[in-house]
Amino acid sequence: MAKRKRPAPPPRFLVLARTGSGSWPHPVEVGLHAAGAHSVVSFSVGPHAVNAGGRVPLANVVDADGLNPLFAVEFDAADLHWAVPLLVRLRSGEDVEDEIVAAYRERTGGPPERMS
Repeated sequence: MAKRKRPAPPPRFLVLARTGSGSWPHPVEVGLHAAGAHSVVSFSVGPHAVNAGGRVPLANVVDADGLNPLFAVEFDAADLHWAVPLLVRLRSGEDVEDEIVAAYRERTGGPPERMS
């Protein structure tokens, strides 16, 4: 009997932002799976029971010039514009995960949550 291959573990995401309802109409959560040019950004918008979201290749979120305007609302709501220069560098293949964690820690006083 052949051994079954174990499925690859799910990608790990750094939670870069998680908001409450506040002044924006819906909670927003933004996560990042840092994998250089193959990085993925996760978005979740809305209350937990009825949220909408998905995973978007980082190359669709930022380009060499900065943030794609299609994602400006989410970045505004989550106060994430500090991360854009780091995400541009990540998209170009640089290993900046430690810098992202350090910048997050500087802004919040603690490390970002990690999730699968």
